[in-house]
Amino acid sequence: MSSNALACVCNIINPCRNEVSTTFIVLQWLITGFAALAQVVRPVLLLIGIRGEVALNQEDYNKTWIYMPNGDGEPEVAYLVEPPPENRISLPQLIQFELYSSDSPNDFRTSNFWINDNDFDRKRVKRDTWEEMAEKFNPQLDTKILVHGWKSSTMSNSIESIRGAYIQRGQVNVFAINWKDQADNIYYLTPARYTVQVGRAVAKLIDLLVEEKGGDPNRIHLIGHSLGAHIMGYAGSYTKYRVSRITGLDPARPAFEDCIGPENHLDDTDANFVDVIHSCAGYLGFRKPIGLVDFYPNGGGPPQPGCNELAQIFTGCSHGRSYEYYAESINSEKGFYGSPCTTLDELKGKNCTGDKILMGDPVPREARGIYFVRTSNKPSYALGMDEDWN
Repeated sequence: MSSNALACVCNIINPCRNEVSTTFIVLQWLITGFAALAQVVRPVLLLIGIRGEVALNQEDYNKTWIYMPNGDGEPEVAYLVEPPPENRISLPQLIQFELYSSDSPNDFRTSNFWINDNDFDRKRVKRDTWEEMAEKFNPQLDTKILVHGWKSSTMSNSIESIRGAYIQRGQVNVFAINWKDQADNIYYLTPARYTVQVGRAVAKLIDLLVEEKGGDPNRIHLIGHSLGAHIMGYAGSYTKYRVSRITGLDPARPAFEDCIGPENHLDDTDANFVDVIHSCAGYLGFRKPIGLVDFYPNGGGPPQPGCNELAQIFTGCSHGRSYEYYAESINSEKGFYGSPCTTLDELKGKNCTGDKILMGDPVPREARGIYFVRTSNKPSYALGMDEDWN
């Protein structure tokens, strides 16, 4: 499977935000037929010694497989090909929403939601937890909605670090979206396709907060890491109410970057203001700018290991630095300052000059363009205006 075929897979198999077409139905029928045939053929191939697993050849890296960090930041193999028939199972339809209140950070409420046939229904499990959770929501405060990426959960660092920083600052509602059952799949394309469904669920949460609890969409901020960035793009597109801001933290590249049309991934039309932090640009994360303002810490590559050299992957992965930077920015005294760049080539050469702006939580809403941000190699990452490198 070529990298181009992979990049556009959401246009071929998943109609994303577009309506389901006749072509899609025919393709699904064909895929089902091939899957049934494979059930018969594959055991025969195994009997004659042909392996069914994806070969981890280095020349196929970034084509049929790739290393990606899990929720703990540890690299794992992710297959970039269609799963074998026995792995093509229906994903669980249950998604959990968690609400954390800054006035009682250790006391949070959860609500379970089911999604069926691209629709959204509140179902009773043991009791209707929506009302119990909604009672904790304060419409007079800003609302942050967080969502994780591949092989992660609301207990992962990408959620806990940002949630903890906002709770520490106070005066805020923080929702965390847990889709761990769908995200925990070694065949990356499966959770990648499910992002549109999670996005629909987040959109319906926004609608409920506005319509039933008096929430103000101008005070709602969506924050997503990796696949979660695209989930928030879908959420911003599907909700009835235009939200104030979406922050994409190293939006996932595989199966998204070369999709035709911005409707297939996070883009600058999904909210009033869209800012993006690219910490692994061109590898695990988007290379090209897709927000109203896009920040490239250290050019998106070194000195952070794990982005562009396979041999360094086990020493760390900068795909996760995006949420570390963002979490630190929430209460940072120094701040992350970015210099404006005219082009990506200028950014790659780190030759950007001009008036600097802050990256992360305090980014100015009038900001536009691409920015180069220099950071430290270790926490605390922020260097402030003077950028004292260490």
